[in-house]
Amino acid sequence: MGINPEHASQEIAILQEGLTHGLQVIDTAAMYADGGAEQIVGQAIRGQRERAFVVSKVWPTHADRDGVRHSLEASLKRLGTPYLDLFLLHWPSARVPLKETMQAMANAFHEGQVKAVGVSNFSVALMEQAQDALRDVPLIANQVEYSLFAREAETRVIPYCQAHNIVVMAYSPVKNLQEIGTDHPGYQLLHELATQYHTSPYTVALAWAIRSPHVIAIPKTANPEHLHSNEKALTLELSTADLDRLDAVFPASGEDIAVQYIS
Repeated sequence: MGINPEHASQEIAILQEGLTHGLQVIDTAAMYADGGAEQIVGQAIRGQRERAFVVSKVWPTHADRDGVRHSLEASLKRLGTPYLDLFLLHWPSARVPLKETMQAMANAFHEGQVKAVGVSNFSVALMEQAQDALRDVPLIANQVEYSLFAREAETRVIPYCQAHNIVVMAYSPVKNLQEIGTDHPGYQLLHELATQYHTSPYTVALAWAIRSPHVIAIPKTANPEHLHSNEKALTLELSTADLDRLDAVFPASGEDIAVQYIS
């Protein structure tokens, strides 16, 4: 999104249609298309800001006190809004102490530039450090990769978030779905369930990812087909038996998420 100017009109229209259908969460970041994605979002929400829940992120190279402030101000300008609903640190920084970043984000919260603060790609230990640094500002979200093909968040991150009222935002919730071969048992099962529930394999996989009330997903919405599949997943409830079948074919690794520090 925001990469090719020729696609801008379609991208804006898809986001606006999503808002019309009640899909409120719009996730973006300062580094997506070097700010171009935020500009698209800004045009999409113009005149209907109250209908959208806008999430953006600061890149770790701007994680120092002044960098957070400047990055946020630039994001707000591109988005055409005086505030973000949720402001995230995109990845842990290898250069800037986490305490400094979180205190800068807390300042933005107290100044009314952001309504809530969260993180992305954080382990449990890092979430605990972040909350300590935020002090009276609650850490409300952790955005992590989570899908049938990447279940590491289930080991520690999701249980911790559930216990501490932190929302898990699953990115890439249908990753690798198009790459699995027809001979893969997962391909066969997803298509069988799609037929059973009168929907698509994409929608089944997305419904699986958001089966917990503490997990929301942020799938791409690049075309009307994606939009309608995303909407259907919100109301698709997979049976316990079918969830067990998916668990058997896409087993959890039991490993924790791998933390990557960006310098």
